[in-house]
Amino acid sequence: MPWMPEDRKRKQMHERRVVEPRYNTTRWRRYRAHYLAINPLCVQCSRAATVVDHVQPVRLGGEFWEPSNHQGLCAACHNSKSGREAHKPHTYSK
Repeated sequence: MPWMPEDRKRKQMHERRVVEPRYNTTRWRRYRAHYLAINPLCVQCSRAATVVDHVQPVRLGGEFWEPSNHQGLCAACHNSKSGREAHKPHTYSK
């Protein structure tokens, strides 16, 4: 493989993506388990919900802890929604 200076190499996907640090907390994991126990079905397809999704993404200005900004989604619906949102510009607010 040809040599390329470090500053010219493409960053790996996980290095480019900014991940919200609050997802990696005990508080979020407990909240997620509680939310999914109360809302066990995907709001789009009625399969078992496995993800607590932010209706308005946090990176686009949605409130992180606001329960009205949450919905239960299955992995397939969440991945589809996240893919559509990936093309929107970032507007970080905390």
